[in-house]
Amino acid sequence: MKERIERVVVPLDSASEMEVAIDTAARLAALWKVPLHGIFIEDEELLGLAGLPFGFQVTLGGIQKLSRREIERYFRAFAERARRQLAAAAARHHLKWSFAVVRGPLTPDLLKPRDFVVASAATRPIGSHFRVRARWWSAIASSRHPLLLARRPWDLGGSVLTLLRRRTAGTERLLTLAAEIAELGRREMTVWSDVAAEEEIAGWLEEALAGRPLAHKAEKGARGSASLKERVVALDCRLLVVAAEGARPDDLRGIVEGALCDLLVIGEEGEKDAKAPP
Repeated sequence: MKERIERVVVPLDSASEMEVAIDTAARLAALWKVPLHGIFIEDEELLGLAGLPFGFQVTLGGIQKLSRREIERYFRAFAERARRQLAAAAARHHLKWSFAVVRGPLTPDLLKPRDFVVASAATRPIGSHFRVRARWWSAIASSRHPLLLARRPWDLGGSVLTLLRRRTAGTERLLTLAAEIAELGRREMTVWSDVAAEEEIAGWLEEALAGRPLAHKAEKGARGSASLKERVVALDCRLLVVAAEGARPDDLRGIVEGALCDLLVIGEEGEKDAKAPP
């Protein structure tokens, strides 16, 4: 699987917590011996709001009109902070790195076919009262690349839980990526299904992970997101791995935010889903 990842990309913005995502991305880039690439995304909507007559902000000095120039200066400061943090992480792991600033969403043309994307699942608090939802959640169901939403510091413990409902052309890819990340952290991997029999899951595991020195087990669970959430908590899940097909962002968000774990969503390579062999 290592030769299929050509670059680890970490998209960043002014609303997201950066540290955990950058550290996770750098560790994975070191694992696969590939470059690290950061993309800082300037929020077009915020810039557009500054041009409207009702665009104001509340500060300690009172209510002020939003200024496009001030917002652009704000973006530049955050982009520079992100660039420095990315450079420091790359230096720690002896990685080649690059950095770009773009305006607008993370579009497919900014990514290469064999990129692995790591984004932050957490945002910075606003006024110590609330947090906006991380923009990357909306990409879960449509992403063509493996997408890891990071929120848990790497040095914290926990296991890897892989949800595998059925066997597809991408099953081996999903299991291999999950196993490589589990091995990097020296963690146990549990493969859980609420559809397939435990013996069937174990067979898939043995085929995909043959020869790997990884502690792993297969489990059959009850159907429903509530049962999965219970298992995530019971296993002290550090990373939940799911297939993009059929992924429901709101359900997954409720599970991983409650357990404070990372989420890795993997689609079928080439966007094709094949039936399992007999």
